[in-house]
Amino acid sequence: MELKKFLLILLFIITIKCIESKKSLRTFVVSQDKPPKPKPLTDFTAYDSREKNRWYLIRTTSTDLDTIVIIDYRAKKIIANVEGEWVNNIFNVTFSIYDDTLDKWIDGVMIRKSKVFSTKYEIQWNNERLYIKPSTFRKTMKIYKETSNELYAQSRYRSIWRTWSKYKYDLQIYTTKLPDALYLMIMTVMHHTTQLHNV
Repeated sequence: MELKKFLLILLFIITIKCIESKKSLRTFVVSQDKPPKPKPLTDFTAYDSREKNRWYLIRTTSTDLDTIVIIDYRAKKIIANVEGEWVNNIFNVTFSIYDDTLDKWIDGVMIRKSKVFSTKYEIQWNNERLYIKPSTFRKTMKIYKETSNELYAQSRYRSIWRTWSKYKYDLQIYTTKLPDALYLMIMTVMHHTTQLHNV
């Protein structure tokens, strides 16, 4: 029995180490743009890993519904639309993302499943089910495929305290199976839900 426990713990540690050492295929630095004073939601720009070239613009509005529009800066076209409510303890998110490989828009939903001691976020899009594991202590967010537990992407908040600096994230993507816009959308919604809720 003790040996079985030891082997399970060892397997768990090895799995975690493999995930942590996984090499990203693409890395973006997602940096807060300077928002207008009355604007409650945060706009972002996604740069390459050296912060030299813009790749995506993330624009938000907040009226009766919260909205996010993601723009491919190089192609000058909209690639994602998001709407719903995800601040002030309300969570109802629907979205549509352009799939370049299929040349069409595909709708999806983001769901929050709250339990007594934990909260799970789930994405349903194009016959894929992903779950999101945020860590407040580590300032990270990991996105996994639900059935295989494969790590698809993760973001890390660079600063532990906001102080006077901009919000800035490193977004690492480990697969080509899904479009970048999906991960940018998840990161933005989670930022609004967690960081802005505490402001």
